[in-house]
Amino acid sequence: MPTIQTTLARDIEAENLDIRYDMSVKRVLGNIPLLAPITKYTVKEVEDFPISMIEKCIDEKSIQISQVFVEPGLTNRKIVNDELESKIPGEGRAIFDIRFTITLPDGSKTKIIINIEAQQKSNPGYSLLNRGIFYAARLISAQLTVEFTNDGSDKEQYDNMKKVYSIWICMDCPEDKKDSIINYSFEPHIIYQGNDKLQPYKNCDLMNITFIHLSGKPDQSHHQLISMLDVLLAKIDAETKIKKLQEEHNLPMTIKLEKEMNEMCNLSSGIREESFHDGFRKGERSGEHNTNIKNIRNLMHTQNWSAEKAMSALGFDTSEYPKYLALLQN
Repeated sequence: MPTIQTTLARDIEAENLDIRYDMSVKRVLGNIPLLAPITKYTVKEVEDFPISMIEKCIDEKSIQISQVFVEPGLTNRKIVNDELESKIPGEGRAIFDIRFTITLPDGSKTKIIINIEAQQKSNPGYSLLNRGIFYAARLISAQLTVEFTNDGSDKEQYDNMKKVYSIWICMDCPEDKKDSIINYSFEPHIIYQGNDKLQPYKNCDLMNITFIHLSGKPDQSHHQLISMLDVLLAKIDAETKIKKLQEEHNLPMTIKLEKEMNEMCNLSSGIREESFHDGFRKGERSGEHNTNIKNIRNLMHTQNWSAEKAMSALGFDTSEYPKYLALLQN
């Protein structure tokens, strides 16, 4: 008996594509050639450093991609498999997208902890700033017994706390936020000063939350980082994307990064095709066979799928397979 793909089956397959693409984006962003420019334009301690120096400041062994829980009591437990990544986004436990550390070459071995989040929706229905504050606060509190102590016998105690940055790359931005970078941090505000010797605490900005709002279109922004990320996350083919990043943004293309970018672009193409499967079926019913054949071939090429799997993803009934298999031979 032929299997007819149900709406639920198509939705599950589309969800799996979304999850795989989301993880692929994280893997791409987790490469040092991309972490370095993101850090340069968001972490003030390294803003005057050349990219090459920032790359050396990044502790490669510290880079963790979807391996660290956000929740209290779990942050210092590493996820050893991808089980939680198979959950539908927005459900289950929260996990930091990317977490890593940099050490400044200032002789004091100054260490900064950085979290980067790739956020598809800038308006998820709640305050994204509040979520960013929570993530940054967890980066602070998780340092207890790891970076600092509250033990009275320790003279340093809280002074060993490391500065943190939670950096959010927002892709689908409203018009009033597009093409902007905003940082939120602590700073002193003197409410009352009864003497002229008052000195507020220095270095009180231990917790920073930064939002990078993309413009959504390659070549639109005049800011170096936003422009680069717009190209990186644009829905364009891998070859064009890699060329633009190399020639216009001087991004060094390692073998690992190029491979992961190709995977990301292929998954993106699959998502675009799946999201329009209803339109493809309507096109077939109206006699637009050429459009359907083109879409089948595109999925076969970008996903390395068989014709049958491509037609299944596009929502065709199995009874239609023989007709299109014959047309594919022409």
